[in-house]
Amino acid sequence: MAAPPFLLTTELRSQLAERRRGLIESMARRLGSFDPEHVRALVEVPRERFVRPGDVERSADDTPLPLDDDGLATISAPHAYLLSYRLLALSRGDSLVELGSGSGYGAALAAFIVGPTGTVLTLEIDEDLAAQARRNLAAQAGVTVVHGDAMASAPSWRGAHKVVATFAVGALPEAWLAALPEGGMLVLPVGPPDREQRLILATRRGGAIETTSHDVVRYVRNRSPRRST
Repeated sequence: MAAPPFLLTTELRSQLAERRRGLIESMARRLGSFDPEHVRALVEVPRERFVRPGDVERSADDTPLPLDDDGLATISAPHAYLLSYRLLALSRGDSLVELGSGSGYGAALAAFIVGPTGTVLTLEIDEDLAAQARRNLAAQAGVTVVHGDAMASAPSWRGAHKVVATFAVGALPEAWLAALPEGGMLVLPVGPPDREQRLILATRRGGAIETTSHDVVRYVRNRSPRRST
């Protein structure tokens, strides 16, 4: 469970926020520039609220952190979320579907970016994590947390034009691609969880799906009993 905010001192919160600001320059050197609103979300959203209590002091590090003892779920490194949101050109007023909520940090970042006129639908296969994400995001307008299998979730996307997956799949799921409307975009890590993965951007244009390969990433495996295709 995420550390309740009231357990953190004002001094520690300020230190963590300052350290998050310090991430921006190193991320830009390694990965190029990011949208100012995406950067602002990373600085303003307190990642310490979404990690396990023992990881609070590491929450401002640009590294993934475990959400369980078995390595099945993590909160991704901050830069990983920004890489996906950059490919989606996520912006104010967008409706985003997130496949894999974890503790809710990615949805919180996205909600900050899309603002009060946008929406975020986030799905989590683990019942306990879905409950945690729901608690963490309870005060966040425009966010809906659903406990369910993301592999079978396409009928619930409500025609959203931007979709992001936070776990690795072995191949592009046909049901996900079929659910994309014209102009719709899907970003997902493709590849085995124990080896190199690539962020793939799939876009529907003129009725056809176009794909491009981007950054090398490392995400947790797909926990669904369903196959990618």
